[in-house]
Amino acid sequence: MIALARGLLVLLWIVLSFPFLCLYMLINTSKNRNLYVACRAYSVINKIFRVRVDVRGFDSVPTTRPYIYVANHHCNYDVLIVAHALNPGTVIVGKQSLKWLPLVGQLYWLTGSLFIDRNSPWASIGSLRKIAKRVVAENTSLWIFPEGTRNHGGEMQPFKSGAFRIAKDIGVGIIPVTISPAVNHIAYNALRSTDVSIIAHPPIEAEEVVAMSAKQLANHAREIIAKSIPLG
Repeated sequence: MIALARGLLVLLWIVLSFPFLCLYMLINTSKNRNLYVACRAYSVINKIFRVRVDVRGFDSVPTTRPYIYVANHHCNYDVLIVAHALNPGTVIVGKQSLKWLPLVGQLYWLTGSLFIDRNSPWASIGSLRKIAKRVVAENTSLWIFPEGTRNHGGEMQPFKSGAFRIAKDIGVGIIPVTISPAVNHIAYNALRSTDVSIIAHPPIEAEEVVAMSAKQLANHAREIIAKSIPLG
């Protein structure tokens, strides 16, 4: 019953806020700030589910140059944890199929976020090139889940190399981000709160990025993220 009531509140909030967000995003000239605005609007959902988000490290990330944020990916709720932490000037890179989801697809497009087709290697390469140009031209940071899919609370999967290739090609730093597995245990049907942490680690700066292979970078970032995941 509690979960149903919360679900209805979330639906009501989305329906009421979506038209105003769309209008704002259509007229806003700073497109790479649109996702930040949407995240602030929808981070309210964490209060509905009594999710307390402990955000660490993001205020230390330099804002004068772009970075590529890479994070572990537990479940669909991760995006609402990210909503509490995302810095202005950042867009998300998501899988192509998201663009066809009602509201979600439209919101992704309006926020200036980007899609990649993971089912086609050639299309994926083309998408990565477009993404790289966007970063350089608009001083836009990227948020990527390099596992490529959710791990559902199990062991973190190997990181795909796409994000790290982009970083090497255009010479930008990488911010490893750890989302705690507590996001898998949100009490949707109870009144108790859930504490979830999201931690931005010190950057792997551009000088170090260019000195490593994409595979080495992927493994290095994965190791940094894994070390901050609580045991048990």
